[in-house]
Amino acid sequence: MPQVLKPEVRERIVTAALEVFAEQDFERATMAKIAERAGLATASLYRYFRTKDELFECAVPAQVVSEFRALIKARVRALGAARSGDPDTTAEAMLRFWVHHRLAVVVLLDRAAGTVHAEFGRTFVEALVKLTLTELRGANPALHLDPAERFTLQQIFENTRSILAAILARHANEAALRCAIAAFWSYQVAGLRGFAAHLKEREGR
Repeated sequence: MPQVLKPEVRERIVTAALEVFAEQDFERATMAKIAERAGLATASLYRYFRTKDELFECAVPAQVVSEFRALIKARVRALGAARSGDPDTTAEAMLRFWVHHRLAVVVLLDRAAGTVHAEFGRTFVEALVKLTLTELRGANPALHLDPAERFTLQQIFENTRSILAAILARHANEAALRCAIAAFWSYQVAGLRGFAAHLKEREGR
């Protein structure tokens, strides 16, 4: 008689996998560890998912990845058009997405090495760098960054990526998460203003 696969067990496995991927990253996570987290024998887990890649695709579904990419693009466009005075709803939309898909975002930003989404964190950083350069050149179209300055800006946003992932990994409570992100953005905005002031000073020499 064929064994019956139970939807509730499958859901428990996917939840456990997402937790383990977010804690350890995809490459270090093992099927044995995921099975243990789900309260199953490893052999039982393989009845539901043949490979870790297959399990990853269920834990971090393509639809979630596509929605996150779309939100990043919308956020970049909104921030780039901020001078127009149009209302911006993208910040709250992004935050709601982060709250709802907290652990998947952690994985995509910082722990997806070895998966089909390994480059997600890099493209997130590149989008922020591009936005910042657009904003800086809006005030000064002739602005040119020295390679050392460009490298520094890249590292600033690598730091942004890793800090956001750490905040999301740490805070399951929505109020705490919102508080932590607000505090981080206040620091980030001040830092970027300082970077812009440095460029202005350098251009005036």
